[in-house]
Amino acid sequence: MPERRNWTENEVRHALTLYLQTTFGRIHRGNPDIINLSFRLGRTPSAVALKLANLAALDTSIPQKGMSNASTMDKKVWTEFFDNPEPILAVFNQQDLDATVTNEPQNLPGQSISVAEGNAIYEAFGSSERRIETKQRIGQDFFRRIILTSYSGRCALTGIEDKRLLNASHIVAWKDDVRNRINPSNGICLNALHDRAFDRHIITFDEDCRMKIASRVPNIAKRELERVDSGRLELPNRFLPDQTLLEKHRRVFYEKQVCT
Repeated sequence: MPERRNWTENEVRHALTLYLQTTFGRIHRGNPDIINLSFRLGRTPSAVALKLANLAALDTSIPQKGMSNASTMDKKVWTEFFDNPEPILAVFNQQDLDATVTNEPQNLPGQSISVAEGNAIYEAFGSSERRIETKQRIGQDFFRRIILTSYSGRCALTGIEDKRLLNASHIVAWKDDVRNRINPSNGICLNALHDRAFDRHIITFDEDCRMKIASRVPNIAKRELERVDSGRLELPNRFLPDQTLLEKHRRVFYEKQVCT
């Protein structure tokens, strides 16, 4: 049995990376993802599940609360993710690479991938341009997983639940806001059609999260966009859309209508 020891900062990053991709109801020792991470970290599934529950206590976006004894290091890593997601992205990338090699736990008890090792992956891709592309792919993949988890794998407008038809739509585009690129509150789960319209500012959402369609949209396209149950976003289980970011999207929406 793995020995009891204090959590390291990087181990907490591994736990947070998994937490962000796990619904609250699946934080338990029987979850295969939790079992897999426990082997990689040399800890028990119960210990990993408890750490995820502690991290949930820091998540002000959910009504449920985990254990209230989150450590100072837990709080530091949680804050770090929103201020500088690079270390978490490095951990996510390593976890993803490990999963593509084998589904069986490979690390010996007590071993885990360091942030430095995760960052070194970026350096292996050659040119600076290639590294940038790789970082963007990793970041967008992680963002997509967080958003689809938050919305229970369903489009917030139509309820479509086929992941092949779903996108993690940035409220403020990736290229326009570096700080909020991975911020879960900068995302909405939308089907491919509404995602494209949202990205092009053909639609937006008001303060009550109701869809607004640009005035100069052809009738057939408008009818397809209106083919929704209520026209109001079904809110996620956590990480509600940030109203400040939605306001930025609305401003561009109205500016484009004036200019066309």
